[in-house]
Amino acid sequence: MPIEETAFRILINRATAEARGGLNSEQGAGSPVVKLADVLLERSIERRASDLHLEPQANCMRIRYRVDGLLQIDENILPQDLMVVLTARFKVMAGMDTAKHQCPQDGHIEFACEGRQIDIRVSVLPSIHGELMVLRFMNIDERLLEIDELGFSSENKALFKSIIEKPSGLVILSGPVNSGKSTSLYAALQALNKPESNIVTLENPVERVVPGVNQVEINPKGGLDYITGLKALLRQDITAVMVGEVRGEDVSNYIVRIALTGHLIMTTLHTENAVGVIFRLREMQIPPYMIAATLTGVVAQRLVRKCCSHCQEEYEVQENSSEKQMLGEYWHRGLRLKRSCGCAHCHGTGYNGRLALQEVFVVTSGVREAILQGVDRQRLQELVEREGMRTLWQDGIDKVMEGKTTLSELKRVL
Repeated sequence: MPIEETAFRILINRATAEARGGLNSEQGAGSPVVKLADVLLERSIERRASDLHLEPQANCMRIRYRVDGLLQIDENILPQDLMVVLTARFKVMAGMDTAKHQCPQDGHIEFACEGRQIDIRVSVLPSIHGELMVLRFMNIDERLLEIDELGFSSENKALFKSIIEKPSGLVILSGPVNSGKSTSLYAALQALNKPESNIVTLENPVERVVPGVNQVEINPKGGLDYITGLKALLRQDITAVMVGEVRGEDVSNYIVRIALTGHLIMTTLHTENAVGVIFRLREMQIPPYMIAATLTGVVAQRLVRKCCSHCQEEYEVQENSSEKQMLGEYWHRGLRLKRSCGCAHCHGTGYNGRLALQEVFVVTSGVREAILQGVDRQRLQELVEREGMRTLWQDGIDKVMEGKTTLSELKRVL
């Protein structure tokens, strides 16, 4: 378990004294520097952080944790004397070259915490004050989520299940980095994972292990890139394929061709919204007729922070407030929403955990015709909304009304 704040500050002082030569500097199990490195990882895990940032400043090292998508600063500042030795300790743990300081490096740590192994990806980048280090925790959550736990509205959940259960075609999840795309893909894999199916993934890296699914990690240095892997899959008697991310025109073209052969392919793209996927594929030089022939459905999503249930309270939305304008037709006199004021459970933020916002559309005959005709983005957006797609904003407003998140959080993300 992470140590309490006073003990943590004492440990920082002891590690600083060791770095200055005041204590035995041998990097054994009893070394304060070694212990400090372990405690920083434990504190990150205890806070449910996705990333730990160690950032050298002019005369100190700043500690920050990314929790629920936002960086939070640790009030404890590490003295300048610890910058080199602590970075060196993490480099040793990650299997990096401790003698190199002027070039980027990557590595990973297998860290034992509370009876389980945490996979931590480590990135080092030289800066003007020293080496920036970011440690990403890949498997903090002990189990994979199922589709029912992804936060879909009942309508969107039914649409999502309908497109992944089709025997062939291209299904794309879109959104920025850290918007939960991989979590949704893994949930889809679990739903499709049956004894009679052969599901294979191509990932770089494999983020989570899904029992029963054949997962392949891309290794360009070893001769296994996405194109090589996709070509090999056609000889593997596959049922469905999950490709971690579409990267470049060559990969996108090959993915579409495989979808044309009668296989189900699921992948991700970075786009602003669901309709943007079609125009991103066009930019990748995919002909409209191939998009229309293969694309079966698109899910766009974002993550917003959830209200902390321990300090949640109701309030009335006033008529002269900016919130009324944001709510639009949802507002009425006496409308009460929920917000959280901050407590020990949420580290004073008012939020605890995250929730997905989604927009889902199935490629209907009308959408296919519009793709073939090359209609512009606005007209296509109007078409999918007329056919029933609820936008990210509308889905977010629904979840604000349900008390799951806040208007300010929705505005921050969208």
